[in-house]
Amino acid sequence: MNGLKHPFSGAIYEQDGEGHIRVTHKGKTGLFHRSGQWISGDLLEADPQMCNWVGGPIIGNHRVTSQTADAT
Repeated sequence: MNGLKHPFSGAIYEQDGEGHIRVTHKGKTGLFHRSGQWISGDLLEADPQMCNWVGGPIIGNHRVTSQTADAT
């Protein structure tokens, strides 16, 4: 899985492929909703903003999407 490292705590935030966020920190793991609400696991707290960011929709950006140029 791909994820982001929290800049302060060092916890790893990853999408689990089913719409939830898996957070790993100091050997503990927890599963959270995108809102940061705990679902399961031995890690009971997560940064709700990181959960929302990692679990949010991926929106295309005109600066990085490929565009075809007209050859006229």
